[in-house]
Amino acid sequence: MGIRMTTKLSEVHDMLMREAERVERLTIRALSKLGEQCVTKIRDRAGDKSWYDQTGNLRSSVGYVIAHNKNIIQYSTFNQVNQGSEGVKTGKDLAKELAKRYSNNYVLIVVAGMNYAEFVEAMDNKDVLASTELWAREQVPLMLEKLKRQIAK
Repeated sequence: MGIRMTTKLSEVHDMLMREAERVERLTIRALSKLGEQCVTKIRDRAGDKSWYDQTGNLRSSVGYVIAHNKNIIQYSTFNQVNQGSEGVKTGKDLAKELAKRYSNNYVLIVVAGMNYAEFVEAMDNKDVLASTELWAREQVPLMLEKLKRQIAK
């Protein structure tokens, strides 16, 4: 008994490529949503729950990038707060630098780019990235499960 394939190989290839592109779009959308949630949790807190802005640079340096195989696919907006234009540039530059360190797969990088972010966090128990990182680590398995369901549709 023989089975003859009537579909052209190029049609199968095209279908597989469309599906791969759909999976990539869903993956980027899921990472973007998580990144936006992280940025919101970091930036949109009152000073007593995070830190009080002096120049606005630290809050302006908060953002994220999504990269795949060292290539940046998407940036968040690094919105300037007060006179924090230096923070916008520093945050973006740090995110770009960190993206180069991941050679395969997808990566979401959330940054507070000013070099004194760790000091602010250590001083008086101020929260810059720490609580959001813990929250994001809890969200990743949930996000991946949702992504699997979306891909299976």
